[in-house]
Amino acid sequence: MVKEQYIEDYNSLVGYIAYEYAKRYRMIDAQDIRQELWLWFYTRPNKLKDWYENFEAKDRDKLITRSLRNAAQKYCNKEKAKSVGYETSDVYYYDATVIEEFLPYILTDSYSMPAGVNDVNYKPDANAIAENNTWLAVRTDISKAYEDIHERHQNVLRIRFGSLTTTLKDVAKELSISPDAARKRVDRAIAAIVEELGGRRPYPDNDYGNQA
Repeated sequence: MVKEQYIEDYNSLVGYIAYEYAKRYRMIDAQDIRQELWLWFYTRPNKLKDWYENFEAKDRDKLITRSLRNAAQKYCNKEKAKSVGYETSDVYYYDATVIEEFLPYILTDSYSMPAGVNDVNYKPDANAIAENNTWLAVRTDISKAYEDIHERHQNVLRIRFGSLTTTLKDVAKELSISPDAARKRVDRAIAAIVEELGGRRPYPDNDYGNQA
């Protein structure tokens, strides 16, 4: 049974995340996602006890929000795989470093294979993108995702990756913001592409000392 304290503190957040992922995965009912998120609370008693005892509410909220999104992503991936008919092990999650390697070539309309494609953080095989023209499929996926993100994100990425020599300082100067603010805008734009491509790879999230 989920503690009343958790329901009181996080009922709205659970509903919001369930609705968000149901919009993204339309074959899955929001109520089913909501139930899965409450199951996360039920199976993490040690972790939640630790977080309630050792973290301020603001920091605890961030940890729980991240964990709930991870649980929702994992559940939706599994249910989509069952619905469509493939194994979750077949899913490729796009890493930000892969996207950054391809964007300069996409934005300059070049069909050369990115020079650093074998050096990016690609799992399970760092050479897989380069084999059998797989890199062309990756390029197509990233290009389509770029077209689908908000124009403000596209603009930042055009400035940052529209040339092989542009730096974050150049972005900051172009937008009249600090280099740190420029980096954050680029990171948010890259994250938007990651979301368009299916989100980040879910991470293991067991209870402390358990295999929940």
